[in-house]
Amino acid sequence: MEPVASCTTKNKNNNHRCAQCSVRLIAFCGILDDSDIIQLEAISKNISFPKGTNIFFQGDQVKTFFNIKQGSIKIYKLSHDGRKQIVGFLYPGDFLGMSDQEVYTYNAEALEDTQLCQFNKIVLENFFLKFPKIENKILNLVNHELAVAQDQIFLLGKYSARERLLQFFLNISNQREKLGWGGNPIRLSMPRSDIANYLGLTIETVSRTLADLKNEQIIKMLGTQDIFLNNKDEIPQYLS
Repeated sequence: MEPVASCTTKNKNNNHRCAQCSVRLIAFCGILDDSDIIQLEAISKNISFPKGTNIFFQGDQVKTFFNIKQGSIKIYKLSHDGRKQIVGFLYPGDFLGMSDQEVYTYNAEALEDTQLCQFNKIVLENFFLKFPKIENKILNLVNHELAVAQDQIFLLGKYSARERLLQFFLNISNQREKLGWGGNPIRLSMPRSDIANYLGLTIETVSRTLADLKNEQIIKMLGTQDIFLNNKDEIPQYLS
């Protein structure tokens, strides 16, 4: 399915959509005041991607940047022999598409129906010249993503399957709290196979560990996607 772009022309129900954006305070544009953010709105457009749709592919020329407004995205790399490695999950407020090359170095796929704010790369880079604090903010976000990737390497090298899952749950909970949402329960928008790939585990190990955590009453399953963390503040004690 193709993404659906929405018109950026203002009307009575769409005045200053960027100023009213629900993720503005945590996104890169949050440092702009209302008068400046109207200029950013003029060079952006809303675009929607249905669940399972690729936003871009590894190797595509970098022409656009995105900011996530709603939904979630998985980013992954494909090796030359076709093996997939999930390198992260992105949520509302996250910036998407930066690369140190002329092409995207990973694939990005919508895990659920997702809404993005889209920018032409050249136009946004020219906007940076007028508002250098925006570029600095994005660089800080990229540095944060690098730190998260480094933490992931540490997690895979040190933690057991149980610890990896618990830390993963805490990371999602913290992300939800950053958005101003409740940090408990958490929603797993990705399938178990993606969790297993990301954490370096098998699907069977993920399923078995979830069952163990449930039996020990550390977590409670609410349907198939939502998990309640019992005594969330005590979970760090299970992480060595």
